[in-house]
Amino acid sequence: MRKQFAVFDIDGTLARNSLLQLMVRELVARGKIDIGPGRQIEVMLHDYRQRIADDDFGGYMKQAVEILFKALPNGLRIEDYNEITDAIVKTSLANTYVYTRELVQTLKRNNFFLIAISGSEVKAVSTFARAMGFDAWVGEVSYVERDGRLTGEVNALHQTKAQILQAIIKKFDLDTKGSTAVGDTSSDISVLEMVDSPIVFNPNQALFKHAKEKGWMVVLERKDMVYGMVLENGQYVVKTVNIG
Repeated sequence: MRKQFAVFDIDGTLARNSLLQLMVRELVARGKIDIGPGRQIEVMLHDYRQRIADDDFGGYMKQAVEILFKALPNGLRIEDYNEITDAIVKTSLANTYVYTRELVQTLKRNNFFLIAISGSEVKAVSTFARAMGFDAWVGEVSYVERDGRLTGEVNALHQTKAQILQAIIKKFDLDTKGSTAVGDTSSDISVLEMVDSPIVFNPNQALFKHAKEKGWMVVLERKDMVYGMVLENGQYVVKTVNIG
């Protein structure tokens, strides 16, 4: 029998912080880079999420990585990167959103095929997704290694998230009926439009506007409160309130 699937973004959807953001903070904490470049990357991420910057997570990643490796003129040893990646994933797993974490667990129990598609780096994505029990995952960015060090060069997939998802559906012969997807920014729209049950989670303004046009369910999580919202007569109304 073909499996139904559920697809999740990671940064801001499952993990409360971007994996790259945590990487930068860890590098600052370990004295590998100065706080200045770290702050610059944090501001870039804030601008991206607020739609001040161009709506292109891949472009943001490339710029952020360029800033990061300019602060690391000799590159970063693979051993150090792997160690830091394990540390930030451990931090991320301890700081996930309640709603999406429990949704993953529920879908897993119901035999859904779980997919993670993220604009973050491949190793960080694979480490996080494997620990969460996902069946397939894709990181849209990989770092170039030379002589045991990361050089600062970036390889990025030249596919949309929808194209990536379509390839996974075909590869694993998945059933689109009853499928679901969860995303938090407008970069997730193409995936949300492919499934029967799109869930818009803590959306930025651009995604919220699109969700309202489509009538999609919106879920907001604030501290220990989870609000489920549905569209009625052109306005969102709160239907459920769960206390964690």
